[in-house]
Amino acid sequence: MASFSGFEFEARALGRTVRAALVLLLTILSPSTGSKPLHSQEGQEPGGVDGKVCAVSGKPIGGALVTLLGKGSERKIETKTNVDGTFVLLESGEGTYTLHAEKAGWKPAVVDSLHLRAGEKRHVSIVLESLPGSATASSNKENPEGADLKFSDEPNFAVAGVTDWSAAGLHGSAANARTSEDLAKETAALKSTLTAAKSTGTGDADAHRELGDTKEKNGDPIGAVNEYEKAARMDPSEENYFAWGTELLLHRAGGAAIEVFSKGAKNHANSARMLAGLGAAHYANGQYVEAARRVCEASDLQPLDTEPYLLLGKMEKSAAEPFSCSEERLARFAEEQPRNAQANYYYGLVLWKEARKSQSSTMLERAEALVKKAVTIDPAFGEAYVQLGLMIAARGDLEEALRTYEQAIQATPKLGVAHYQLSLAYRRAGEIAKAQHELRVYKEIERAEAAEAESERRELRQFVTILKDAPAASNPR
Repeated sequence: MASFSGFEFEARALGRTVRAALVLLLTILSPSTGSKPLHSQEGQEPGGVDGKVCAVSGKPIGGALVTLLGKGSERKIETKTNVDGTFVLLESGEGTYTLHAEKAGWKPAVVDSLHLRAGEKRHVSIVLESLPGSATASSNKENPEGADLKFSDEPNFAVAGVTDWSAAGLHGSAANARTSEDLAKETAALKSTLTAAKSTGTGDADAHRELGDTKEKNGDPIGAVNEYEKAARMDPSEENYFAWGTELLLHRAGGAAIEVFSKGAKNHANSARMLAGLGAAHYANGQYVEAARRVCEASDLQPLDTEPYLLLGKMEKSAAEPFSCSEERLARFAEEQPRNAQANYYYGLVLWKEARKSQSSTMLERAEALVKKAVTIDPAFGEAYVQLGLMIAARGDLEEALRTYEQAIQATPKLGVAHYQLSLAYRRAGEIAKAQHELRVYKEIERAEAAEAESERRELRQFVTILKDAPAASNPR
């Protein structure tokens, strides 16, 4: 399958401001047992919701009342969490539900519009914020904004300097390397978004972070990363952790970025962009399965946000096999945003990869229909036309595939992969002169894109990091 990496989508803001009171992690889990279902069909295995209620610090909250309400009906089921914060609510009927969690001394949390298919099992993790001035707040010192967090874990690395960009240490194919760079850029673009948990630290910490921004813009990445680290030490807020991790990722210190994003995600469990950054860092380190898993978790955290799905889609474009978590998440993307061309394209892409393995004609037809829908929604979506051409060619209609590649070029004239596939299609059709022309155009586009990427790499440069428990410096991964 052709790889479409290297064609960058603009990453919009990942974060909507999220209440620290709530974290959603929606995944299909193994069967659970516990509360009696509201209703069940004979012979049907019950589904429902299970999960855990905990504080922002991660400490489980026992004795919290968790209630599942059916929308548009009087159906209601409730239970209290165990000592370890876990709960189980069984419900085999399909429908849309609202999930409530509450306990004295804590702000109630509500999960609205939770849709369950018949027999489906969902896992929901809920984070509660203590009420100001309550005994709970006093005894547990809970603070959703992170003001009580301590920067106690010293990093296991130090940035020793910068060096010219080198292909040494890159993981995987050139396509994976380009995808990694795209993910790093898109993660960096998220710095300007509203944070999921705003900093409540001192003005000095904010000043260090802002000075880091200035130094990065002025071409001083060493000065910038030092300022970001100082800001995180003074105030380990979500914003400061994210700025520090992003700077490391941008300058190819993948291992160090994993360490920072991991600590940031642990301390700020309600930050989707922190998980997205962690996924991008794992991708830069060649850990593609873990990268996809983290971005899937980010999409679960904010299911209605577009950006985690787009990052996952980029990873899928460069992967020969679909990631295990992708199909469910991209299906949700297409279901929640049916008029989004990229949602239909990415879901169609992952279905096509699954269908080619299983040889499912039904799934192949569904995949092609989704990509056709994508180009109908956005007729300028050249990449989707190329994917559609590949699908059509795979079922043997070479003439229609050729016309589809021509449409891809009309939509996006500088799309190199479209010229390459059209060259192959012309050659199969016996039109050698046209095939040679398209191949020349493809090579010209590739050279221009490679030169532009090389220029960006020279300008960006990369960090040299030292592991504190290792004797020598090493180029970042």
